Amino acid sequence: MSTSDASALPVHFTASVLSRYIDRGAKILRTDTVGRLLQPGKAVIDFGIVEDDTVIHLRFGDIGSLIPESEREHWLDHLVGPAASRPYLQVTLQPGACHDDGELRQWVPED
Repeated sequence: MSTSDASALPVHFTASVLSRYIDRGAKILRTDTVGRLLQPGKAVIDFGIVEDDTVIHLRFGDIGSLIPESEREHWLDHLVGPAASRPYLQVTLQPGACHDDGELRQWVPED
């Protein structure tokens, strides 16, 4: 990461930010510390999971490129202070890195 590139910095949200998407038919898959939001016809959003499943984090650059402008206020309503999934940061900062932290399974975060 170059010193002038902030796109990989993690930004944290309460996991309940995802409830809106589940209500709209999206699916969430996860391991112990990494998740993926799958929405029909929309970009896949990968995220880290921390704080006993109550907080998720995305890369700063993904907010602008993957979350539609009309959805960003919803995400800002769920913004929280930092925590990080170390394995998620490792695989996103080192493309091609191997990561195994549990079986892949569907996830519905608690509100």
